[in-house]
Amino acid sequence: MFDRLSDASKGALFLVSGISIFGFSDNLTLLVSDDVSVGQFHFSRSLIAMFMVMIVARLFGMSILPKLWKPIAARTVFMVTSMLLYFSAMPMMPIAEAGAGLFTSPIFVLLFSAVLFNERIGFRRILAVAMGSTGVWCVLQPGVSGVTIYQLMPILAGACYAVGSIITFRYLQDESAFAILFSFLVAIGLSGALITSVLTVFPASDNLIATAPFLFNGWQTVDAQYWLYLFMIALGATVALSLMTRAYQLAQTSYAAVFEYAYLLSVSYFSWLFWHITPNALGVVGIVLIIASGVIITLAQRKSI
Repeated sequence: MFDRLSDASKGALFLVSGISIFGFSDNLTLLVSDDVSVGQFHFSRSLIAMFMVMIVARLFGMSILPKLWKPIAARTVFMVTSMLLYFSAMPMMPIAEAGAGLFTSPIFVLLFSAVLFNERIGFRRILAVAMGSTGVWCVLQPGVSGVTIYQLMPILAGACYAVGSIITFRYLQDESAFAILFSFLVAIGLSGALITSVLTVFPASDNLIATAPFLFNGWQTVDAQYWLYLFMIALGATVALSLMTRAYQLAQTSYAAVFEYAYLLSVSYFSWLFWHITPNALGVVGIVLIIASGVIITLAQRKSI
């Protein structure tokens, strides 16, 4: 039955599955965010995830070495920047709020696709993204004090994520998903190590460290429990990234991106399950709008193929 599905439907299924797993593993990040910096976190997670990818790639006889170096390098730069921005902001605000900022990415996907590639975007998909974006802002609920720098960081992450997703669909459909994923893991691991080393040699002020330790800490000593948490986080991230990378190889970016809104459902559920955080009435309205946007985009895609 799975083989009879269209590439667009397969991509949507992979994307929803992967992004839902991320909702689980991202909530676990809060277990270690007070112990290490974002750079040390990414370095540690990448070490474990790279080992996992190498084992799985070996089992399936697939290469982890890229064939298309230039688009891989371009995608990796944007994806690494996106994840560093997003995870840096995550401990500074409710995780659903950070996720809402990141999921402005479909807006950027539509904008970049139309401006850079003259892609024709149908009315239904524009309506779907508008509804989904309204839902995101219902979840985000910026206060009367305005948007802070920490709220802007996930939005910038969303813009970078959109560019990386477009590159994946347009230039990397024939590349191994394992090679794409492994390149990202190596790059973000090295970036994390470099950032943490700089902050160790040139420490931030005590005030900055006290305000945002996840952003400004240098290298920290960790225990066995930390590595247990990292193993769980890395396992979830590896599975999720593999599914999402394959999704963007199969489905048009402006179509597939809307299904990433499932992340807000997943992350909200696990936030409630782990941390007893529940959305308010406006947040529930936002979730309903997000689900409606996914239905509309699916109907629009079926009509066009």
